[in-house]
Formats: sequence, structure tokens, C-alpha cells
Amino acid sequence: MDIVEVREFGGPGVLVAGTAPDPVAGAGQVVIGVVAADVMSLDAQLRAGWGQEYFPLRPPYTPGTGVAGRVLEVGDGVPAEWLGRRVAALLPGGGGYATRAVADVATLVAVPDGLDLRAAAAIIQVGPAALALTDAAGLRPGARVLVTGAGGALGLPIVRLAAAAGARVTAAATGAAKREAALRYGATEVIGYPDLVARTGEGADPTAPGGGAELTARTGSGGGFDVVFDGVGGRVGAAALRATVDGGMFFAYGVPSGSTAEIGPGEAGRVRIVGMELVRFEPAEFRRLAGRALGEAAAGGLATHLGMVVPLREAARAHAALEARELAGKAVLVAAAQAVRYDRHGGPEVLRLDEVPLPEPGPGQVRVAVRAAGVNPVDWKLRRGLMGPVPDAPAGTGLELAGVVDAAGPGVERWRPGDAVFGPAAGAAATYALADAGELAAIPGGMTFEEAAALPVAAETAYRALRRLGVTAGKTLLIHAVAGGVGLVAARLALARGARVIGTASERHHAYLRGMGVHPVVYGPGLEERITERVDLVLDASGRDVLGLSVKLTGDPGRVVTIADPRGAAAYGVHFSTGMTERVPFPEVVRAAGDVRLPVAAAFPLERAADAHRLSEDGHFLGKILLIAEAGFPR
Repeated sequence: MDIVEVREFGGPGVLVAGTAPDPVAGAGQVVIGVVAADVMSLDAQLRAGWGQEYFPLRPPYTPGTGVAGRVLEVGDGVPAEWLGRRVAALLPGGGGYATRAVADVATLVAVPDGLDLRAAAAIIQVGPAALALTDAAGLRPGARVLVTGAGGALGLPIVRLAAAAGARVTAAATGAAKREAALRYGATEVIGYPDLVARTGEGADPTAPGGGAELTARTGSGGGFDVVFDGVGGRVGAAALRATVDGGMFFAYGVPSGSTAEIGPGEAGRVRIVGMELVRFEPAEFRRLAGRALGEAAAGGLATHLGMVVPLREAARAHAALEARELAGKAVLVAAAQAVRYDRHGGPEVLRLDEVPLPEPGPGQVRVAVRAAGVNPVDWKLRRGLMGPVPDAPAGTGLELAGVVDAAGPGVERWRPGDAVFGPAAGAAATYALADAGELAAIPGGMTFEEAAALPVAAETAYRALRRLGVTAGKTLLIHAVAGGVGLVAARLALARGARVIGTASERHHAYLRGMGVHPVVYGPGLEERITERVDLVLDASGRDVLGLSVKLTGDPGRVVTIADPRGAAAYGVHFSTGMTERVPFPEVVRAAGDVRLPVAAAFPLERAADAHRLSEDGHFLGKILLIAEAGFPR
């Protein structure tokens, strides 16, 4: 198995990728195929050699105390029903920076359906801690709450839980990204640490920009806080303690500064101080809180921002970001990808979500961390066996994506990690996919990942078909199935060229179509009578045996193009346009299409790819169906 270990105490560079024998589950244990591993600030501190009196770690060792993945093996005494389940686990002894990890079943928690395993890894340790702290605080509506380290992995879920309880939350954090994240999670106001220190009269100039005088004027109170959650410690923690009202509660659990809050004489009698014991759990309590945290995360009520998601072997990057105090939220290491695949033809039920190795980009390729992938009719036609032989190995699905460049192969100069891109890619229904660097385009400003993922196949197909037809101003174009992805893009492009567009669609979509300038008609028997004007050109995106009528309406098979009916095309002498032989480079399509957008008919998580395929096969929807690989990851 692949691992990352600390070879010696020191900076992030002492984290070295290597291999180790696959572990074996002992009695009461399981082996987890790790998809994602949690990265804690404590990991970075221990790697640097801090805390040896409390944590007897000696190099070489493999860090990582929280993981999420799938159970590959169960040991004696472990119920067999754990085998194959999606789980998250606490690893008190470390070992999480690996592609496989051993966990005691006592700290194993099932991950709810629909919760991304990377999100589960991010919440498995900070979620229970946030719940324990906010539960103990007994927060009431209107309570004045201060959270230091509010932009960090634990601070953000505390901010969200406190705000949900009705508290007025002041979030103390460094840097714009962390403060913005705290506001998104429900903070009433955000301040910097100089603000906090100046407010309590310790060493900072209260008249300086952003200082304590400005803070007091803005909040209208010099009053202090009923409850303080201190995730920083040291001098900042000491200032936070002084800002706690008499009889208030102060939770001291943070050590990024190297120690917990400095507590002066008499403070313990003035304020109720709760130490780190509150976030140290016995296995039964951990499982209770972790199960609750994962459940609330799946329901959208608890989360921590994923500020960095990097491959396992790049753990040093995550540690460096933590040490620089520049990371908003959580860093997660990815040890495997997930991909929707099938190994036999059939209905949607043959689709499954597999854990697979992270794909490595070759020359001219980039690896994209997928945010969203489109679902097209060709996907289910391939799956059903209508367009090819049975795969001799598990086959992926999906032909288009939007996401963030994660790694670049040899010879790639245009794209860098972090670039937001969209375009065609085989096997796009995955958390990570490879794409030809030359086929990608930058996502325009203001366009969401979902909007971008809806476009590549539809835009390329529509542009190719209209170019073949020679659509120009003054022509009347009939589009069969105009409410689908290809039909809508083709209609927008044709209208932009000054053509008149007639389109067949279900009546429930007619109002939308009229709004964009299309003259809609109901498809089916009697269509010829319902089209009362001359038709110059026809694009068939339906495949519903309409080519005979289309040739009759135009008087010339050369004025008809189909993208959906190859047999009818052969019978009537109509051109069948396919991307397999005529595909236009996607950057050219983007330049020609301009700011075209498609409505999203439905979006499903990867785990529900079968439902997305069912809806696509049923038809009669407006716009595009998407698979969402994740939500809330950094752009």
C-alpha cells in the first residue's frame, strides 16, 4: 500500500511518500480502503517535534488519526455486515496517511448515503468536538459568543452550531478568506486578533486601523462575551479569557500557538473554565457524537469548509498551508478516487460507485477534480449495449465535466492546479478524471460549475449540426426535441444568428420556450398540420422517426441533419452527425457559443447515478441532468 510517513522531526519536507505491506485486521478490527484522510493542525505540530511529553511518537511513523473509505476486511469478532460499507473512523494511534488503514470497530461509524467520503473525513474529528463543546455551553438565543480560530477546521462548525442556536457570534480569525468563511457559516461579525487583544487592553494600539476602538464603535458594546470558544490559545486565548464576562464560560481547547490560553491569577474563580478533557472521548461517546455529526452533515446542518483537497503524496503541501495559517477550514488528503462504472450491459441498476486509484495524467493531459458531470443519452445507450460490445473491464460513464485542475502531465503549459475548467472527458462521472488539456476551456466568470458541466456535449453537438446545416439570418429552423440540452443550445445559437426557430416539445415546456424566442409545437401525430409555415432546415435531436416528415417539409434531405437516428438517416438520405467522426474542438465551440447557459433539469450525487440515468431514459425534461461529484470544495 502507499503511505506518507514522517522520517524525522522537522518541516513539511520530512513527510515522505513510500510503500508498506498491506495491513491485516486483527480481532475487533477492520481494514479500510482509505478514500480520504483528515489533516489536523496537531499533525503538523507533532511532525515538527512538539508535544513529545504527551505524544510518544518517534520517527518513522505514519500520521493521520481520521479517515473515510470502505471496509475491505473484517477481523475476528467483527460483524460481517461491516464488509463493503462506507465508513469513517478514528485512529488514535495514527496510520491514516495511507491507502489502507486498520481501525478498531469501536471507533467505526457508518457514513450516510449521499455524504461525500471526503466531507466525511473532514468532519469525523472536528464534528464530535464541535457538538460536545456547543452542547456543554448550553447556548441560548441572544447569547454573546466569541470563537477564536473561527476560520479553521473546528472553528467553522462551532460558528455554524452557535449561530443555529440563536447566539450572536463574533468570529476572530486571521486573513480575509477565513473571515469570509466565518460570515458564510453564520457569524454576526468578524474581527482580527489585534482587535481582540486591543479590546482587552493588552499590547496593541486600540486607535490603529482595525483596532479595539474601531471594534467597540462598531459593536456598540465593550461588554464581553457570555461564552468563549478558544481554538488558538497563548496570548490570543488570554485576551479572549479577559473578554469573558463574570460567570461566563471559557472553553480552552486550542494549541496552535503552542499552548492553551494563558490563565492569570483569579481568572479561574471569575469564569468557568473548561479544558481539553471535553474533546477527548471514550470510544462509545465518540461513536455517538460522530454518528450524530455525520448525520447532521448529510442533512446539511453541520459542515466544515474544505479549503484544500490534495493527493496523499502531497501531504507536505497541506502541512505547509496549515503552518502558514493561510488555510480556511480543513485540509483533506485524497488516497483514492470514486468513479461510476459498470461491467455488463443492462438497466441503470448495473451502475455502481467504485473506489479506484487516482488517475495519473499522461503527456498532454490534466487531472481534474470533478465538481459536476453531465448526463447524456449516449451514456445510457452505451450502458444498455446499443452502441458497442460488452466491456472487458469495468467501464466508466460520462463524457463532460466541470471542475478544478488538480495535476498536469508532461507538456502541459496552459493549465495549472487550481484553474477552473470545463470540457469533454471520458469517465467524467467520477471525483477525479483525466482530460485532454487542449480540449478544455476556462470557466467564464459568473458561470457555476453546474452550468459549465451542462454545456460541453450539447454545445459541441449543436454547433456542429448548425454549421453543417448552414443556419443563417432569415432561415426557419425546425428542431425536434428542442427542450433537451442540444435542442436548447441549437435554438439559442440559431436565434443569435437571426434565424426563426420552431421546436417540438412537451406542452409543459412551451412557456419557457416562448420566453427565449422559440415557436413551440406539440410533437406526435398531426405535427405536419401544426407547422403552418415554410421550414428551411431541420435538426433532429429526438430520434422519434421524424426524418420522413422532415424531408417532406424541407423538400431536400440535404437540409436535414439528425444526431439521434442513424437508421432513419440511411433510409432517407439524411446526414447523421456524430462526434465520433466530426467533433469540433471544444475551445472553438466556446468561442462561437458565447454566454450560452442551459437550465438544469435535475442534479444527483454520484451515488445516485442510476436515478440520473433513469430520468434521462424517461425523457420529457427541460435542459440538462447532472451528477454532482461534491459540493463546497475550493474553487
